[in-house]
Amino acid sequence: MRYTKAKYIQLIHIAKHKLSIDESTYRSLLMNLTGKSTCKQMKVAELEKVLSSLETKGFQNNAAGFHKKTHTSNYHSPSSGKAVVKHDIALKIRAVWIEMSKQGFLRDGSEEALNQFVRNVINPILKPEKLMVLGVAALDYRQGTIVLERLKKWREREINKLRKGVSE
Repeated sequence: MRYTKAKYIQLIHIAKHKLSIDESTYRSLLMNLTGKSTCKQMKVAELEKVLSSLETKGFQNNAAGFHKKTHTSNYHSPSSGKAVVKHDIALKIRAVWIEMSKQGFLRDGSEEALNQFVRNVINPILKPEKLMVLGVAALDYRQGTIVLERLKKWREREINKLRKGVSE
């Protein structure tokens, strides 16, 4: 189970209180870990890093559904070995999607979220032909190329945002 940004912030503030961390120590911890002084400025991956650090300092996360071993395995799309796809490009799309999720660029890295992204990209293109794609597994090579290129551009924008944030 992966948390929303708001849930991470809530857990971090609970940890701050439970560990009796004063404000200046808390801000310096955030700056040392992420280079940002407030949780609101952080991406989900950075918030995960802060929460993990607080857990190593003794905070026990008792949030419902939290299990460290299944935390990431249930979150990502299914493995490519078990997936049935129309064209192999769908496997590459899944790999890029999972990578973006691990980097914290996505709010939801699930298979359903990937399928929704695919529908949002491809169905407007197919509308004149009165066709619809329901998910990544149904993509042919041409459609898959369109989706893959959109994902790559999105990933590049997110990486550039991070670079700009670091250089400031």
